[in-house]
Amino acid sequence: MPIEPRPRPAGSADEAAALAFAAADSLATVTTPAASGADTPALDLAAAREERIRRVLDFEAGWTSHGGAKARAIRAEFGWTTTRYYQVLDGLLETPEALRHDPMLVRRLLRLREGR
Repeated sequence: MPIEPRPRPAGSADEAAALAFAAADSLATVTTPAASGADTPALDLAAAREERIRRVLDFEAGWTSHGGAKARAIRAEFGWTTTRYYQVLDGLLETPEALRHDPMLVRRLLRLREGR
């Protein structure tokens, strides 16, 4: 049974969601003209995606520490419905960034998903 993630198409709604996620979670920062360059949007997108992946995987790995029902913890942490959370989690399991961040968790979740 293959455990490697499937390739994802470049340029998707996931990228837009990652940027929106990062924008909602971060405070407004002032960028200097010297710091902004041609690659800044691409770097922002990559950083936003990686931050989103880290937060979702860290939450999934230790959500029991939040106490109470998982649905309430998802709503409190991300402001998402449980359906949206599991859509995002399912999508990010396919990324190499997720595998680099927490390989054991990703492989366990992939095994669980394949078993269903």
